[in-house]
Amino acid sequence: MPPAFFVEVAVPLPIDHPFTYRVPPGLEGRALVGMRVLVPFGSRKLTGLVTAVTDGSSLKGREARELVSFLDDEPYISARHVDFLLAAARETLAPPGEMLRAALPRGLPRKEAPAAARTESFFRLAPGFPPEGLTPKQRRVADAVREAGELSASDLAARVPGGPECARRMSARGLLLAEARPRPASLSAAHLPDTSGELVPTGRQEAALARIGVAIASGAHAAFVLHGVTGSGKTEVYLRAVEQARAAGRQSIFLVPEIALTPQLLGRVRSRFGEGMAVLHSGLSPAERAGQWRRVRAGETFLCVGARSAVFSPFPALGLVIVDEEHDAAYKQEDGVRYQARDLALLRGRMEDAVVILGSATPSAESWHRARTGAAALLALPERIGSSGMPAIRVVDLKARADRRGADRFFSAELEAAVDETLARGEKAMLFLNRRGFASALTCLDCGTTVQCRNCQVAMTWHQEHGALLCHYCNVKRGEPEACGKCGGHKLAQVGIGTERLLAWVAKRWKGARVARLDSDVTRRRGAYAEVLSGMQKGDVDILVGTQMIAKGHDFPEVTLVGVLLADLSMAFPDFRSSERTFQILSQVAGRAGRGGLPGTVILQTLSPEAPCVRKAAQNDFQGFMEEELAVRESVGYPPFGRMLMLRLWGARQEAAREAADEAARELSGPLASLGIRVLGPAPSPIARVKRRFHYQVLLVAPPAFPFGEALPDLLRPLREKARKSGVRLDADPDPYHMMV
Repeated sequence: MPPAFFVEVAVPLPIDHPFTYRVPPGLEGRALVGMRVLVPFGSRKLTGLVTAVTDGSSLKGREARELVSFLDDEPYISARHVDFLLAAARETLAPPGEMLRAALPRGLPRKEAPAAARTESFFRLAPGFPPEGLTPKQRRVADAVREAGELSASDLAARVPGGPECARRMSARGLLLAEARPRPASLSAAHLPDTSGELVPTGRQEAALARIGVAIASGAHAAFVLHGVTGSGKTEVYLRAVEQARAAGRQSIFLVPEIALTPQLLGRVRSRFGEGMAVLHSGLSPAERAGQWRRVRAGETFLCVGARSAVFSPFPALGLVIVDEEHDAAYKQEDGVRYQARDLALLRGRMEDAVVILGSATPSAESWHRARTGAAALLALPERIGSSGMPAIRVVDLKARADRRGADRFFSAELEAAVDETLARGEKAMLFLNRRGFASALTCLDCGTTVQCRNCQVAMTWHQEHGALLCHYCNVKRGEPEACGKCGGHKLAQVGIGTERLLAWVAKRWKGARVARLDSDVTRRRGAYAEVLSGMQKGDVDILVGTQMIAKGHDFPEVTLVGVLLADLSMAFPDFRSSERTFQILSQVAGRAGRGGLPGTVILQTLSPEAPCVRKAAQNDFQGFMEEELAVRESVGYPPFGRMLMLRLWGARQEAAREAADEAARELSGPLASLGIRVLGPAPSPIARVKRRFHYQVLLVAPPAFPFGEALPDLLRPLREKARKSGVRLDADPDPYHMMV
């Protein structure tokens, strides 16, 4: 009798080990790593993925069940990609099956359904156009179609707000010709056309590309930190690096923090590479996403653009991974499998001998430390392209305005005068306030009680446009109470300011100005994001008010003034990264000013003018800030001079969650102390109740490069199981980016 043949199979369940199955006789030749298989699992049948072919010695005398069938004629993903996914699971302390669900389209489907094509209307001018009597909007639609020759409905929406609906009415009257055709997977619902034109690389860009090109040609892994000030031409370096990888016969992944918030960059990518690229983003249907993924797997494209999950793109010959705005918090997956896409990009680059470029005007402390220690090579673009220099930045101390009331308290005379001067010159202004809503709280003036969410331990925010209080954690809505719930008083005041209130104040102060707002409340309305950005691009907006959404890589040459109302808002968070985040957002939003030929001005209003992050941002001194910040981190062993792992425990019963956190800290303290790991806590999370769940946390502080994935799974497994039996969930978050819940 021939010897039995076995395979290790990962199933898409939260189980941290594979299962061994016997291969049916005669099918041994199909037993390859990366094949999908149908396996018996209890009383069910599940789709699994072969992660190894073995001799069955791990069974130790136990009987293995026979797999039902192979679902593929060739591996669903390559053995190299399987190795990467398993390594990523170890790094994130995630069960392999959970990683498969996160990384593969539709988890691990039993059958590959064909991508159902969606259709879209394409418009062109009818013969004999133009007729008389067009409305202003119809003329704008007609001009856009004439300029392009032919326009899809989505492209038209980016150029003319409400354009597709108007075009459909015009086609019904015979003014336009409309044709329905399959719609290609789009980069973004809000993409804008490429207006960059033909660019000639600067000397600095050529020097950076030369080093990148040598690394790609070598076929070996290399990591670069591309530190370029805002407007220095990082995007052009990225695109030419993609061309270098393509010339070497290899593919590229281009990660962006949030694909819907980078329409100008995406317009350039699409104009440059057209059908040679695939896209992976949340705006695709499941079938479209699977279709794009299959194109990548087959090597039919040489570039995949997407948000953090695109790091899992299954290219057969990956040569380059670009992480644009690598400092951005959006690269951290905060639920399910908690991974940092930047770190997985570096892991994949090492495993597949690919070049990794981490680009930012304000690199993260981790990436800057890599460059400082030689783990990554530093490429510098210290100057803006063209005649425009960096904007002049002034700091205004708001403490002197403590006697003012309402929105007027947050708008200094200096900023008001600067807006006046900017509008008088026919230029544009951006006003940044990283807080949405109308008022940040509703407070009783008799007893000081703030209206809190019943589900979460946070103050509710007043939204004037909804006429209601909203919780920004669980999204519950309630009307304004008639009296204080604690003392019965009727003196309820709207306290603080958000973008909604700021817009109302600005519209009243500058009555002749065209004003607009850009925050996540506005962009919930379909097409609103494209509408606002299109208005900015065409010069139809004089003052744009917004949250950090206005700092996401936009390039509007007519914007010469940026005003920051409360520069120190993010410093109040109980997080060791709060100073770094504040510096980054101030620098990024300041970088929107003066990107054309006109000089830019930035005014930072703050209650903490001497804070290092504010002071250094005003001096455009990234290196000085980072040296101070790293010195502080090193003194306490915080990242990048150590590693952290946050254990988050939460459940519906507070007592059960607290006891599970106590036990986790107690059980781990002894074994981990011998490994040089400090156990801090347990403690209630900074926001201790969210969505009616009580949250506790235990923080582990470890030496640099400590292998959490090797040392902790066996310790955490019994703790997870015991917590689960008491109705508590225990999540492990390696290298947590947010210390809050």
